[in-house]
Amino acid sequence: MTEVAAAPELARQSIAIRPGVIIMGGAYGSVAVARSLGRLGIRAWFLGSDHPIARHSRYVERHLQWPGPAAAGALDYLLALATTDQLDGWVLFPSADGDLQFIAHNHAALAARFQLFTAPWPALESLNDKAQLYRLAERIGVDYPRVYADAATLAPDQLNYPVVIKPVSTEQPNALTRAKAWRIDNAAQYRDKAAEAVRLAGRAGFVVQEMIPGDGRTQFSYAALWDRGTEIAAFTARRTRQFPIDFGFTSTFVETVHAPRVAEAAHKLLAAEAFHGLVEVEFKYDTRADSYKVLDVNTRTWAWVSLGTAAGIDFPALAYRLATGEALPHHAPGKVGVSWVHLSRNVLSLLQSLLRRGNFGFGAARSVFKPSMSATFAWDDPMPGLVELPVQVWRTLKRLIARPAIPPPAAGETIKASARE
Repeated sequence: MTEVAAAPELARQSIAIRPGVIIMGGAYGSVAVARSLGRLGIRAWFLGSDHPIARHSRYVERHLQWPGPAAAGALDYLLALATTDQLDGWVLFPSADGDLQFIAHNHAALAARFQLFTAPWPALESLNDKAQLYRLAERIGVDYPRVYADAATLAPDQLNYPVVIKPVSTEQPNALTRAKAWRIDNAAQYRDKAAEAVRLAGRAGFVVQEMIPGDGRTQFSYAALWDRGTEIAAFTARRTRQFPIDFGFTSTFVETVHAPRVAEAAHKLLAAEAFHGLVEVEFKYDTRADSYKVLDVNTRTWAWVSLGTAAGIDFPALAYRLATGEALPHHAPGKVGVSWVHLSRNVLSLLQSLLRRGNFGFGAARSVFKPSMSATFAWDDPMPGLVELPVQVWRTLKRLIARPAIPPPAAGETIKASARE
């Protein structure tokens, strides 16, 4: 596995004047991008429509609030921004699914004004769409969870519970895409949740797959930067803790590990599509089959991207170099045994494990006491860490106030469970 230099070497090789970056969406990964590039003297703007924590970084020169990438006129807004603020040649950094898809769908128009390390959507769709991802995995010999065909027409007694309902893609935000997955434990629950999934995503908009047993010991990732089908830098990690503990909105404790079978499986997937850009491929180890099964592929900045810096690989700086055409110097492999922690959510994860399972679960001691890269706090940029709790409280209250009433079921449907469970 070939890897490249971290920030200090990049800084020594920096050129006199470099274009800035527009970080689009995201939260903790966006903070990491701002810090990485800001420490190199690269200007960073944050264009956000949801989570505001990145705006508090001292390395974010300007914060712009917009309706989001799905809003009408989003492309015109960004192109006009390039003209009015003289941002031609700046690099676009997508840190959320919607922003990644917006850039990929409008690749030609945006590439005429900005510099991109993101591929066009036709090159990314098979990795971002779960139905296509699993077909690709089957074709090239990468294992994946059992998927039940024709999910919308399945009889509940045809399933081997527990199963998982997942959205095919995250292009259309709704309760299912926000939850990421719904666990289904019995036929009655399946009838209700399948009807809700059809209402939200359409009959072809979700998949039903087996639920692989296991805790953090079985959750792995391959994180990398690729250049037109060639790996530039990569490492493997174990996502030891997450919150919520069943299907996490985010990882809370991640540590680098030596996992060659994970890297091999990810290589097959990415090489088959001649992948280009940043990527995190998620796997779960199935002890029943002694197999690493691919779950998801994230083709944008991920929350714990700063773990790379601790391991000696500064992914944001390398992606910037890829976009601008700067040289990508080779370096030693990333360090194994370093970690990243999202402190406040890690505490919630530990408490949830205690309340639900009667113990703290795997990796509790390490996630509490091991010195780790922080998701929010840095001595040279303390504000994101200081405002995180107030931001979370404000966002929770805002969601509670804005939460709409559950709509009545469509004709012939009986929906007893809320999609927000």
